[in-house]
Amino acid sequence: MKLNKQLLAMLVGTSVFLTACGGDSDSSISTKPTDPVPPEQPDETLTTIQDVATVVSEKANIAVFGAVNPKYFTETALTSGRTVLLLDDNVTKAAGFASQVDLTASSAQNQAKVRSVVLNQNLDEFSKFYLAAFTDALIQQNAKVNILTNRVSTNAQGEVVNVILDIDFSNANELTKVRDLLLSVLNSNSSVTTPVAVQASDKKLRLNLSFWLANQLGYIWGNTYVASNSDQVNQVYGDLNIASALSSNAVIEVATVKETFTQTTQSANAVDILWNIDSSGSMSEEQRNLANGAAQFFKSLNQAGVDYRLAVNTQDAYACKSLRTLKDKTTNFIDRNTPDAEQEWATLAQPGTYGSGTETGFYCVREVDLTGFDRPNVKNLVVFVSDEPENETYWQYSPVYSNYTRRDFNDYKNYFLSTNTTYFSIVGTSDHIRPTFADPTTSWSTLGFECNGQGGSAEGGGHFKEIARLTGGASASICADATSWNVVFDDIIRVATGLASQFSLKQVPVPSTVKVTVNGQNIERDTTHRQGFDLVYSNSGVSLVFYGTALPKAGETVSVSYDYFK
Repeated sequence: MKLNKQLLAMLVGTSVFLTACGGDSDSSISTKPTDPVPPEQPDETLTTIQDVATVVSEKANIAVFGAVNPKYFTETALTSGRTVLLLDDNVTKAAGFASQVDLTASSAQNQAKVRSVVLNQNLDEFSKFYLAAFTDALIQQNAKVNILTNRVSTNAQGEVVNVILDIDFSNANELTKVRDLLLSVLNSNSSVTTPVAVQASDKKLRLNLSFWLANQLGYIWGNTYVASNSDQVNQVYGDLNIASALSSNAVIEVATVKETFTQTTQSANAVDILWNIDSSGSMSEEQRNLANGAAQFFKSLNQAGVDYRLAVNTQDAYACKSLRTLKDKTTNFIDRNTPDAEQEWATLAQPGTYGSGTETGFYCVREVDLTGFDRPNVKNLVVFVSDEPENETYWQYSPVYSNYTRRDFNDYKNYFLSTNTTYFSIVGTSDHIRPTFADPTTSWSTLGFECNGQGGSAEGGGHFKEIARLTGGASASICADATSWNVVFDDIIRVATGLASQFSLKQVPVPSTVKVTVNGQNIERDTTHRQGFDLVYSNSGVSLVFYGTALPKAGETVSVSYDYFK
């Protein structure tokens, strides 16, 4: 699958020549020979993707980077004519695929929408279409599907949509068969059968999906594995699962850059996190899920060395302007120095279920008094938690009954975008947005407006999810199994550490090439976040974060070198 640079350049040159001559086998075009145009040869001193990639699939138009085993990757041709790169790792127990998707070729797509996606490079529409198609295919096989996280990050070619799904079957299903089901979507809904190379099956599976666009083409990565094996899989394939170690097989120059930082004070790694929690009568189960994740949540926060503050208010307009207080009835936040922080969090995260049935999270976050909690010049993160639509902007309900002018979604969107805050949402699964009150709501029976799962049930959620997407946060299904909420917590912490980091890189690195020293001492990468450094990829770029005793002390010099696409 991997060719040397000179041969690759010849192939690229030939492709351009055939396209220019109309080589689509149209019989109306003359086949008279023409003088060949010699392909342009790249500068031999340049380093390109093909020099540094671990696996290159020309037919699938995919390049893979990092410490992965090439023998686990093979190509397979679908009957639609598309070639897919397969991952079959029977040691780690992962069955994945990567493929270029010709946005104009799928008969299953709405052609008007496709044209818009192509012309505008609309990653949001591209990812939503295929996410819905994959989800529908799974549901037709009687699977229950819940989104654990849906966020926008970046790789060397631009923005990437990363999605993690929980897939629950009533009986054990083989990983390979689930992958084949997804590949059938890419095969114009014709069935696909690939060899069963990974011997693993379970009732509860997990699926990572990544979507990105480059050069008017779409690309998809999918990786399925047993949910209980997620830590092992992500230790090996974590960079692939967010597509930071993937690209198209384009001839792009790869350059090396070195950056140097000086750690100011450790307290500068700060972030203030506000949790806006629905306290209506249907929220008891979901509040318990928040409280039950306290131990792992605080362990991960403390390992990251983040100077954090956590506060909570509700979505009850008559009670939400004040932050909830700790047991001392005075302090309105938890930080690293709070005694019994886990127990305090368990109390804060369960405000009860006697609040207003008119859940107005947007109003409550906009109007809350943050005195004593919010620190100047510190990054802010807000997490919406609700099992209902945002009632003011979706149903046009008034938060309060005095002289109040209701604000629509566009009004709040503009406000939230102006706050320089990152928003998360743990809500329902609907994507429907009502931008203004002149726009219609959707029917309760619309597919996706409601979700049901082991974590609870919910309606709506589209407005919360859109604010999260626009501000670089993530959204998750509140209906997901309680045992999977650690994925949601980990994603919030990952973004929080990235926001708090002083070390924002100027370029988007190929992750396997990053080398870090602190005062001249090598620091190893640790994706388990116990001891070392890691990389946080967001829609705004990449941050370097440290864990454990690897945290630089004030005044120490941090040096980092890495490769990036020029």
